[in-house]
Amino acid sequence: MAKYNPKKGLIQKAAIARQQIGIDDVAYRMLLERRYGVTSSKDLNIKQLHDLIHNVYIGEYGWEPKPSKNKKPTPTQKKGKGYQGEFVEINPKDPLAKQKRYALALAALLGWKLSGLDTRCKRQFGVEKFIWITKQSHMQTLIKDMQVRCKKRGIDYEPNA
Repeated sequence: MAKYNPKKGLIQKAAIARQQIGIDDVAYRMLLERRYGVTSSKDLNIKQLHDLIHNVYIGEYGWEPKPSKNKKPTPTQKKGKGYQGEFVEINPKDPLAKQKRYALALAALLGWKLSGLDTRCKRQFGVEKFIWITKQSHMQTLIKDMQVRCKKRGIDYEPNA
């Protein structure tokens, strides 16, 4: 199974933005040299790639990502497939039911879609769907990460007692 490489994804996003904005190769290399001291996006670190996308392309050029014209719909985008209305039923007999409901609440606070939660679980734990998680350690890892993300964003994630 290939590991997800966030830097590669950011390089691709930057290349798409550059193409959609219409920056030619010479101007692009001058921009990189002036702002970061490099001539290729491959030489940028993740922080610099975020800066390029958010502060330069979005902030200065006003770029807004456009959906691909030839991208096939994901199963959740097809009619009658995936989650309907972002709703999932948790089996009350599931030993992890309480934790799964809490994780779903955290995901909602973070603005995550259920399909994104499934993707995360597939990449991190090798489980196709979030609701199919059966290992306590996987739930603990997922919840702890979401709590850290909430804390960083200043979101109150503590359940009311």
